[in-house]
Amino acid sequence: MSKQNARRSNGHRRTQLLAWLRELGTPCWICGHPIDTGLPSGDPMSLECDELVPVSLGGSPLDRSNVARAHRCCNNWRRAKPVGRVRDIQAIVTSSFGGSTSPVDFVAKAKAVERCPDAGTGKTPPLTTTEW
Repeated sequence: MSKQNARRSNGHRRTQLLAWLRELGTPCWICGHPIDTGLPSGDPMSLECDELVPVSLGGSPLDRSNVARAHRCCNNWRRAKPVGRVRDIQAIVTSSFGGSTSPVDFVAKAKAVERCPDAGTGKTPPLTTTEW
């Protein structure tokens, strides 16, 4: 018995939800940059529906209060990180790096924060052998 994808179990409702998100016009909740809704799905800068409480953790893929607009690259970086952790990383990127110039730049800086908690603080972490 195969497990059905919860996002597509009610295809009509999901399609309506995606249309609603497309019309909202709000920026990406993760990086804060505008989203070009004319880009084809699969493009790193295209619009994706991000479940704030991931489906894998019991969140609804059809509840408007559980979804937000995100760039594909931002949503891919986030995966199942809790909203609070994403907000903490957003704050560090803003305060330590002065923000980001694009979604790709945000993701790169967010990954740097994850790799090194002191990133952007002026403290220089020791180099690993792969960084020589």
